[in-house]
Amino acid sequence: MGIPTDAGPDRESGIVTAIPWWRTAPRQDALPTTEYACLVPAGTVEGLTGLAERLRVGFGSVLLAAHAKVLAALTGESDVLTGYAAPGGDGQPLPHRLPVTDGSWRKLVLTVHQTVRGEQRNPAAEAGAAAPEYEVVLDLSALDAATGVAGRVPDGGLADGRPLPAPLVLRIAVTPAPHGGLRLRLTGRGDVLDLPYAQRIAGYLLTALTLMTGDDTAGHHCGRLLSPDELAHQIDGLAGPVRDLPDRRMHELFEERVRQHPDLIAAVHDGTEWTYGEVNRRANRIAHALLDRGLRPEDVVAVVTERNLGWLAAALGVFKAGGVYLPVEPHFPASRIAAMLGRSECRFVLTEPGSTGNLDQALTGLGEPPRLLIADLVTEARPEGRDDTAPVEREHRETDPGVPVSAGQLAYVYFTSGSTGEPKGAMCEHAGMLNHLLAKIEDLEIGPGQTVAQTAPQCFDISLWQLVSGLLVGARTLIIGQKEVLDVRRCVDTLVEGEVEVLQVVPSYLEVMLTYLEEHPRSLGRLRSVSATGEALKKELVERWFAAYPDIRLVNAYGLTETSDDTNHEVMERVPGRDRVPLGSAVRNVRVYVVDEHLEPVPLGAPGEIVFSGVCVGRGYINDPERTAAAFGTDPHRPGERLYRSGDIGRWLPEGTLEFLGRRDAQTKIRGFRIEIGEIENHLLRVPGVRDSAVVVAESPDREKHLVAFYAADVPLDADAIRQALADTLPPYMVPGIYRHRDALPLTGNGKIDKKALTRDGTTLIAATAATASPEGPLSAGPVGDDAPRTATEQRLARIWAQVLSLPVTEITRDHHFFASGGTSLSAVRLGIALGGPVTLQDIVDHPVLAELASAMDERDEKAPQEGEAAPPAGAHTPQDQGTTAPTWSPAAPAATGAGELGLELAPGKPPVLRVTEDVAPGRLADWTGERRAALEAALLEHGAVLIRGLGVRDAAALGSIGERLSGSVPAEREAFARRRPLGGRVLSSLEWPADQPMCMHHELSYGLEFPRLLTIGCFTAPATGGVTGLADAQAVLAGLPQPLVERFTDHGWSLLRSYNDLVGVGWQEALAAADRAAAEAYCRANGTAFAWQPDGGLHTTQRRSAVIRHPLTGRPVWFNQIAFLNEWTMDPAVREYLVMQFGEQGLPFNTCFGDGSPIDRDTIATINEVYEAATLREPWQAGDVLLVDNIRMAHSREPYEGQREVGMVLGAPVRLADCSPTHQPAAIP
Repeated sequence: MGIPTDAGPDRESGIVTAIPWWRTAPRQDALPTTEYACLVPAGTVEGLTGLAERLRVGFGSVLLAAHAKVLAALTGESDVLTGYAAPGGDGQPLPHRLPVTDGSWRKLVLTVHQTVRGEQRNPAAEAGAAAPEYEVVLDLSALDAATGVAGRVPDGGLADGRPLPAPLVLRIAVTPAPHGGLRLRLTGRGDVLDLPYAQRIAGYLLTALTLMTGDDTAGHHCGRLLSPDELAHQIDGLAGPVRDLPDRRMHELFEERVRQHPDLIAAVHDGTEWTYGEVNRRANRIAHALLDRGLRPEDVVAVVTERNLGWLAAALGVFKAGGVYLPVEPHFPASRIAAMLGRSECRFVLTEPGSTGNLDQALTGLGEPPRLLIADLVTEARPEGRDDTAPVEREHRETDPGVPVSAGQLAYVYFTSGSTGEPKGAMCEHAGMLNHLLAKIEDLEIGPGQTVAQTAPQCFDISLWQLVSGLLVGARTLIIGQKEVLDVRRCVDTLVEGEVEVLQVVPSYLEVMLTYLEEHPRSLGRLRSVSATGEALKKELVERWFAAYPDIRLVNAYGLTETSDDTNHEVMERVPGRDRVPLGSAVRNVRVYVVDEHLEPVPLGAPGEIVFSGVCVGRGYINDPERTAAAFGTDPHRPGERLYRSGDIGRWLPEGTLEFLGRRDAQTKIRGFRIEIGEIENHLLRVPGVRDSAVVVAESPDREKHLVAFYAADVPLDADAIRQALADTLPPYMVPGIYRHRDALPLTGNGKIDKKALTRDGTTLIAATAATASPEGPLSAGPVGDDAPRTATEQRLARIWAQVLSLPVTEITRDHHFFASGGTSLSAVRLGIALGGPVTLQDIVDHPVLAELASAMDERDEKAPQEGEAAPPAGAHTPQDQGTTAPTWSPAAPAATGAGELGLELAPGKPPVLRVTEDVAPGRLADWTGERRAALEAALLEHGAVLIRGLGVRDAAALGSIGERLSGSVPAEREAFARRRPLGGRVLSSLEWPADQPMCMHHELSYGLEFPRLLTIGCFTAPATGGVTGLADAQAVLAGLPQPLVERFTDHGWSLLRSYNDLVGVGWQEALAAADRAAAEAYCRANGTAFAWQPDGGLHTTQRRSAVIRHPLTGRPVWFNQIAFLNEWTMDPAVREYLVMQFGEQGLPFNTCFGDGSPIDRDTIATINEVYEAATLREPWQAGDVLLVDNIRMAHSREPYEGQREVGMVLGAPVRLADCSPTHQPAAIP
């Protein structure tokens, strides 16, 4: 049992009822609202009046009930919050929280009526009206309070295009209409609703009113709000394209390719190549051997091997023989292997020497199935048990068996995690498997002569398409071994050397690979398509990918094992415009619905459960009718076809793609593996002494997911003993890394385990672990005695070990086993990167115990000097100079080729100029930029800025097409001290600054925790005189400043002081994008900014930042700040004097000081500005110029000017301060 937590009232749903945003096209008008009006027929009004009279409720309660029903459908919530202006009132809405539970229309009306009456008697309702939290209002104030129908003619309200007051996004007003009818008038925010969406919402409301009057005793959930057109669009229009499936199985298409080109290379692994003919002959011999031993159609055959060529032959052999392929990883615990073999009633096991250790334990006691070595089956001359006088020719055993296999025959079984503690085996048929393979071939454009990488573990269903899809079209499969996968450098080398064109990895591995490539830039050879699947793909990762490799497509693939793998593909050639990366549209022959709990499609854009129909849906779970019935059923829209309920929550987007929102159960995915939390909890309950258990998923500061286990017991148990008990029965990816004892687990008010509270605790534990496991920090409060790490290497390794595994450093001992402590292949990769130097991933695999690995590291260090490793060139930046987190600068980086490749004009005192002599049409600007992107990036690394002259960029659209191609994502601009105007797309104006006042040297947003690395600046109109954008190399500035001054700022940093008021500059609401004080305070805390509210309502803030950081690409130190620009002594003296007179010296709108709070004197600011001036490069603007600036390497300024000056800017390629080796971390603000 547990103890309730004092968490206050349940605020799960209904607190802010937010309707979906839906626009099918960009706005074409300038009005801030979308408006639509329609009539409620008099006959319907008469029926509603009669219903109100029968139930003895007000007419408004009937309309409000229908309104609540529509809101519930739009939001997926069972409690909805809405503003409501009652009939006959003053039009001022009050907030009402309305329950919409299953039942009749009559019950819904009565419930709404009673709820409103109860809230009207509650004084808290009046308080809520002062600060409404609702987004939608139903306004019935124009109706008569007594009759509810006749009433006053409205005065226009919020019509005529006037904006809705925040936070409203939709107002539905009901007014009298001629001849006894009513008029519905919808007014919505233009950026949230377009006209078709407003028409749909009005249609839902009219339908609800009609259903209500038709039979008020009918269940309101039984009536369909969607129009026939919308229903048809969802059922058919959003389905994948219809394609004919060939009347052949996958292995038969492979056999056709064998006949066309038997000598073509089909598969490669670890230097060994097999031709199509060789693969086919081996697979045929395996198939014949199985058939000779009595294999029947749909008998299950387990393949227990490493990922190698024998695995490929075995899988194809099973398919050819008409059997069912069951992949089993040889390193799984014996108990799990036994559960898989037993549940599937496995008939035969194919394996290889070296993969039988755990398998032999699993087979003990099962009796069947027999274990067969693949090598023996391939080489045997006659079937076992045959009479020697009846030999079977080798040639016969190498021919295609020709076993009839139907499209509906079972093809394979993949086991996934199960909530009851036992894995469940998803069954899929040949038609579904083939359809998925062809979808991959179509959407990833796999063709003859190409190479597809195979990287996924055997138990992961994506491994199958990676293994065989290319073999259906004359391509080649490159099986990349686990050693290469574990070593990112070797993996990238293998991809390039193997000429891989198509790669699929889970997002967590893609992030590790991309981090390596960002630190070691290189070409990826022929790679042209990368697919990410298995877990949510974060937009940040997509932005980083396209910033590094804009010409390599990224595909977000989504699907489930039960649906024959991926069902949706989002093929991206650039960063998507939405906050979440879409899942994409349905692939060929797949139908996807988003439905409510009654399997009725929800309105477009509304959240609901994602379900699947069509050829992709498998049969269910093998020998598990109960769990099959819970997840599989019949498609109500396609009688006779199967339907699968995924448990995933998603919604349709206007583009016809799907968006993932979360799970409705306790399932999660970590590193691509689907995990039922309940299965881990059930195994945890079996550990002696554990009374109660809960497992949660917590994210570390680097956004990696971790399993954290909480257990209730009389006394704390040994964490290693619990970990080992789970490791004996669960695969490594399901074993939590952290275990925490509680006397009793916390409970919610309704008596359930409070998973939210435990998740918060788990996140805190992970964050605290990361903070205390700093690789360079002392090993404080660590283990003591003989188990404690002894040598300096052991202690350093323990700190990094703890950080990578998200374990408290106090738990790391000398005999700690990396993989037994929750380490995975991916965390081993992270450990190798963190250790750096000569430590390889093979070292970690060979020496998984801390003391052994430390000893191996020491031995290697002792040998290193004897090997005569060359010293770095003079002046080269080394890791010892920069700490452990900054990337190293490689002299072989492409920066040195920038000027030569582009033909830059270099002149003293001027920025490098790229002169364009060709005519580039506006429509080709993006392509022109993309073709030169690598060279431009190299030139920026070398010079810090490039002025492009001759492109003729005269407007925001042209500049945006260049900026988008170069910049990737756009950082959020916060804490601005002057305004910018949006010019269209990503393009902003320059800061609004007086033309006669200089804007001295600064780096954009250098006071923030995130800032742009790249500025793309375009001059649309050049001023008559002046207005030059000066540039100063921050490396040269740092070198030119007095050393004592640099040391002081390095030691203490600098602080920005701001006093927000309503008179000067930008107010705190706008600068912090905060609607109220609470939001402002939350922003300040999140950004390490101290704050104090002033008596006049103003806000005073202080934020301490590093004055010197390291460039994230070169690792070189730079002077990066706005110390001089925002200091009082840089102001015009008259302006300063006036502001001091108005606000006092402590109330200046902005100022800077040393990080310890000491003021910066006038002479220091003058010195800094003098050094800036000495380093300044100048070139007057010409209309059409584009200036590319590395914002971290180069400070920029703006000189006074006369005449008109139109300049636009794109802020791009965001960089986190934490990635730039700051000397000062943002303070924690209470």
